[in-house]
Amino acid sequence: MENYLNNFLFTYLPHIAFAVFWFGTITVFIRANKSIQAKSSQFLADRKVKLGSNLFHIGILAVLLGHFTLFIPELWYHHFMTTETKRMVALISGTFFGIMATIGMLILTFRRIGNKRVKTNSRFPDYFIILLLLVEAIIGLSSISVTAMSTIIDYATLGQWAVKVITFQPDAGALIAGSSIVYKIHIVIGLFIIMIFPFTKLMHMLVYPLAYFFRSGYQLVRKNG
Repeated sequence: MENYLNNFLFTYLPHIAFAVFWFGTITVFIRANKSIQAKSSQFLADRKVKLGSNLFHIGILAVLLGHFTLFIPELWYHHFMTTETKRMVALISGTFFGIMATIGMLILTFRRIGNKRVKTNSRFPDYFIILLLLVEAIIGLSSISVTAMSTIIDYATLGQWAVKVITFQPDAGALIAGSSIVYKIHIVIGLFIIMIFPFTKLMHMLVYPLAYFFRSGYQLVRKNG
């Protein structure tokens, strides 16, 4: 039973998650007529929301970019660095941007809970996605200490697993069967976030994400007539 569960979660679930992600993304784009927006509450906010939003967006985008490096085969990056160097870069950047994203999410979470006007205009999905991301970020930061204390072979195994997943290898799950439970929880929650991504306000990150950081911060209102 344990082997079956491990195989399902780390061999098949990644493909299910990405299939749902792409199906949902395409469906949302078609239904929204290429106009994707997140219901904003910034017109109810003070200066703290700008700080929290910037810390969250910069941190989370950097963390995502760092996770994508797992899919780079060892043969490729060994032309530029060793696995140990790659781990050191991952530890430093992951800690810095992970803390940045976590602080941003904490600011946004406390604002959403503590600001009466924002709380009135919030729905369950707003709380759910930010809390889920916060839990994932905290577990991710916890995994950094595991990575720092583990052997280089354990770290390299995660990259090998990621490569096996994207190349549809049937033994991908078996490769990390003995990995830390912290890694496994982090992966499963991450896959769940990928599945629900198109159906949450996170979807707006796919539409000109860089434009967010150059916004004036003002909302334009057009009068009728």
